[in-house]
Amino acid sequence: MLVFAGCAAPRIVLPEGAGTPLADYAELFDAAADPCRGVQTLELVLAIEGETGDTRLRGRVRGALARPASLRLEGVAPFGAPAFILVAGESPAVLVLPRERRVVTDATGRDLLQLLAGLPLEPADLRAVLTGCLVPHPTPVAARTYSNGWVGVQLEGEAMLYVDRAAAAPVIVAGRRKGLVVAYGDHVRGMPRRVHVRSAPPGGVATDLTATLSQVSINVDIDARAFARVVPRDFTPTSIDTLRPEAGPLATTP
Repeated sequence: MLVFAGCAAPRIVLPEGAGTPLADYAELFDAAADPCRGVQTLELVLAIEGETGDTRLRGRVRGALARPASLRLEGVAPFGAPAFILVAGESPAVLVLPRERRVVTDATGRDLLQLLAGLPLEPADLRAVLTGCLVPHPTPVAARTYSNGWVGVQLEGEAMLYVDRAAAAPVIVAGRRKGLVVAYGDHVRGMPRRVHVRSAPPGGVATDLTATLSQVSINVDIDARAFARVVPRDFTPTSIDTLRPEAGPLATTP
């Protein structure tokens, strides 16, 4: 078995070896992937804990996501203004830091997600990772069975999803894509409520995060203004190059 261990997080265990080819996998994959493929909009609260490099991360984030690539994340503070507001997707990305009265407009959504959480993901990819599909448009091309009862489904590109068919209903329990390994748990109606992500890009900074999802609302109407790019005129423009992950709004002191 291939094991990834995170600090205070459940292990991510993926089958190793060639497995046994499975020809009739389409129905199984559809049953497991239909819940996440059906997500058009998503509102939720994320409780995040983990580390990126030497920086500990912890916090609660309120999120709104919509197809094809709209994203709004707000860092929930104990009181007062949000710790941060990130809007990305259809318009150029913006990161607002209300407590510091600063705003970042010179970075992509991918760069800002890497700054905040150590995960270089596009907004559409973040939605896919959180809902269990792993990639925005999961298209199966082959499958193999493993001794632990899982079925590994190869997707177009370099991604692989693992389906547990021993459950009452087939569910996606893990996946891997370039630079990323993910484990899913605590499923509700086929969608995960716990997502453990490990990223260890060659030559890059390792990240190990667990996100617990709550207050999940799927396919609800989200006001388009939630994804509007608003740049406060009285905030100080700040370059992303001046921000450090260890001083970010999700960073915690040891």
